[in-house]
Amino acid sequence: MKFQDLVNLYEEGRYEDCLSELEVFLVLNPQDIPTLILKATVLKELDFQNSEEDSKELALEDFQEVIAIYKSILEIEPNNEAALFGLLETTRFFYKDLDYDEYASYIDRLSIHEDELENVCRFKADLNYLHEKFHESVGNINELLSIYEVLYAHDRISKCALLTESLLFKAMILRENLNQHQQALAEFKRYKHDILSNNVLLYLDIGQLAMDYHDYDMIGWAGTKAVLYGNEDPELDAEIFKFYEQVIDLLNGGLENKQCIYFAIMVQRNFREELGLDLSDPLIEAKRYIDLNPDWFVPYHFAGTYILEGGNYDEALPYLAKAVELGGFSVTIYRYILTYYEVNKELPEVSSWPEDGPIDYFNSGCEFSEFENSIGSPILDMPLLNYRLQFFERAYLAFKAYFHENKFEANYFINHQLMSMCCNNYALALSSKRKYDEVIEICKEGLIYSRFWELYNTMADAYFEKNEFEDALINYHELLDESFKEFDLPNYLRISAYVTKCEFKLGYIKEAEERLKTISREYDELIQSSEYADYDEEDLFVTRQAYMEIQNARFDLINHRGDSETLKDWQKELESKPDDASNWYMLMQNYFQLEQYEQCIACANNYQATKPLQEMALIDYRKLHYLRGKSYFLTGNYTAATEDLLVAYSSTKATLEEEESHGDFHLILLHLIRAYFNLKDWNNVIRIAQESDEMYSSQNWEEDEDWCEMRLMSAEAAFELGDTESGKQKILAILKFFPKHEKALEKKKEWSSGWFGWLKK
Repeated sequence: MKFQDLVNLYEEGRYEDCLSELEVFLVLNPQDIPTLILKATVLKELDFQNSEEDSKELALEDFQEVIAIYKSILEIEPNNEAALFGLLETTRFFYKDLDYDEYASYIDRLSIHEDELENVCRFKADLNYLHEKFHESVGNINELLSIYEVLYAHDRISKCALLTESLLFKAMILRENLNQHQQALAEFKRYKHDILSNNVLLYLDIGQLAMDYHDYDMIGWAGTKAVLYGNEDPELDAEIFKFYEQVIDLLNGGLENKQCIYFAIMVQRNFREELGLDLSDPLIEAKRYIDLNPDWFVPYHFAGTYILEGGNYDEALPYLAKAVELGGFSVTIYRYILTYYEVNKELPEVSSWPEDGPIDYFNSGCEFSEFENSIGSPILDMPLLNYRLQFFERAYLAFKAYFHENKFEANYFINHQLMSMCCNNYALALSSKRKYDEVIEICKEGLIYSRFWELYNTMADAYFEKNEFEDALINYHELLDESFKEFDLPNYLRISAYVTKCEFKLGYIKEAEERLKTISREYDELIQSSEYADYDEEDLFVTRQAYMEIQNARFDLINHRGDSETLKDWQKELESKPDDASNWYMLMQNYFQLEQYEQCIACANNYQATKPLQEMALIDYRKLHYLRGKSYFLTGNYTAATEDLLVAYSSTKATLEEEESHGDFHLILLHLIRAYFNLKDWNNVIRIAQESDEMYSSQNWEEDEDWCEMRLMSAEAAFELGDTESGKQKILAILKFFPKHEKALEKKKEWSSGWFGWLKK
C-alpha cells in the first residue's frame, strides 16, 4: 500500500483500518517521518473517539503513545515542525504536569519556523500560566493579540474570535491571579470593538466590573450587548433585569449618561411584557429623556416608534421626523417613510442617511421591502425602488467595511451567508435599474462569501437581460436539480421557464418545446395539489410569477411558428385558466400584432380588471397603457388614446433617468402628439413637440422622419394659434435638413403668403 492510500483511509475516517495498515508500513519503514506523524494523528483521533463513547475526559496518560512517537521523530530530526507542533498541541492542557524547561525548549525550537509565530505565543502563554508565571503569560498574550491584529486584518470573523479568546484569557489572569481588576476593565474597554461573543453573562460580568469603577459608558455598553443577545433564556433574562434595576437606580439618582439611558430604553423596548410595562410606560420614559436630551435622536426615535405601534401615525410623524433630522438609525428612516406615507399618501424626501451597522441596514432594507410590496404600484415603483436601493447599497458597503476594514463593532449575528443575502438584495435592486453589469459583479462577489442559491438566479437573469444566453443558461443550470425542485417548486418552475427562453433564443427549439410541455404539466399538477391549498400569499405570488414566465416562454414559441393557429393557442390557454391575468396580457399583445385593435382593447381591459395593480410589473403596466392607447388612436378614439398614452408618458418620464429608456419615451411622445393633434389641442401639441426636440438634442439623435412629423404638427399648431412666425421657423428647420421634404414643401406653398418675409429675418 502506498502512503497516499494511508492518507485516504484517514481522510475517510477509517481510523482503525488506517492504523492497521500503518503498523505494516512502519515495519518496512520504521523511521519514515510522514508515516510516524500520520500514526500519531490517527492515535489521537482514536483517543478522542473513545473518550466520546465512554463520556470521560482525557488525561495525559491517554496520550503517552502519541507523545512517544513525536519525541522519537525529534530524535531523528530535532526541529521537525510537524512533530514539535503536534507534541505541544497534544500536551498544552497538561503543561502543569510536565517539565517547564523541557517544554520551553520545544517552543523555542518551534519558533525558528516563521509561520509558527502565532502558535509559539499560544504555547508560551499556556506554559507560563500553568506554571504560575502570570506576568510572563500576560506578556505572551499581548504579543499574540498584536499578531492577530496583523495576521487577520482582512478576516474579521477569525480575527475577532481569536482576539476575544485571548482577551478573556488575559482578563482572567489579571482578575484572578494578579488582582488587577481595573486593568482588566481597561482591556475590555480597549478591545470592546472586536469582542465576538453571544454570552450574556460575559457582558453582564463586564458591566458589573464597570460598575465597581463607575465607568458609566462601559456599564451602558455592556448592558446593551447583553440585551442584544438576550430574550431567549428566562434565567439569563432575569440576570439582565437585575442589572437593569441597578442602572435604573443610577438614572433615578441623577445620572445622565446617554449609554446607560440607551440601555434602559432597550430593556424597556425588548422586555416590556416581562417587566410588566404597559405601552404607555416606555413612551413616558422616552418623552422624559427627550426633555433631558433635546438634541439626541434616540429618545425621539423610540417615542415615535411606540406611538407608531399604537397606530397613531399623525402623532408619531413629528417624533420620527425629528429623529431623522438629528441623525437616527437606519430603521428610523424606514419608519419615517412609512409614517409619512400613511399621513400624507405620498413619499417623503430623505436628504441625509445615518451611519449604521451592516446588519441594521440589511434588516431595515428587508422591513422596507415588505412595506414596498404592500403599497407598490407602477406609479410608486421607482421612488420605492430608489429607497430600497439606498438601504441595501448602504448595507452592502457596511458589510464590506465590517469584514475588510474592521469598521463597526463585532456582532455575533453577522456571517458570510448574511453578506451573500445582502449582495443578492442589492443586486436585485440594481437589476430593477437595468444596471446588469453591476448586478453580475455584485453576484460574483456575493458567491465568494457564500454559495447562496439566489445569487445564481439573479446573475443568470442579468445575463439573460444582456442577451448573453449561454452565460445565463450556465447559471440557471446551477439551480435545476431535483433537490431544488423538492425544496421550492414555484421557483423551480420559474427558473425552468427562463431556461426554456434561453434555449429558444439559442435556437434549441425542440428542447425548448419539450421543456415547456414538462413545466406546464408540473405547474398544473402544483395548482391542483393539496400543498397548493396551504400556500401563503408570498408562495402564491411566486407561483403566479412562475406562470407568467411560463406564459412568456410560450409566447416566444407560439409566435415563432407564425401560423394561423397562434391566436387559437392563446384562446385555449384562456379557456383552461380563465382567471389567469397573464392570458389576457398575451392575447392583448397578439391581437395588437394582428392589427385587431378592438380585440386588443378588450383584452387590455380584462387584464387590468384581473391583475392587481400592486402585482403588475412596471414594464407590463406601461405596455398595457401604450398598446391600448395606440389601439384607441388607430380606431379613432383620440380622447381615450390620450388618457392611456398620458399614463405611459408620466410613468416613463418619471423613470427616464434611471432606466435610460429614451427610445420608448420617444415612441410615446410621437403617438401622444398625434392624439393631441387630432383633438386639435394645439398647446399640448407644441408642448410635447418641444419636449421631443429637447430629447433629440440631449441624446444627440439625428433628425429623422419622426422628427419631421412632430415638427410639422407643431408648426401647424403654431399657425392655428396665430403664431405664424414660430410656425414658419419650424418649416424652415425641416427644409434645412430635408430640402425635398414633400409635406414641408406643401406647407411652404400653402402658407406662401408672406414667404419672402421669412427670408428677410
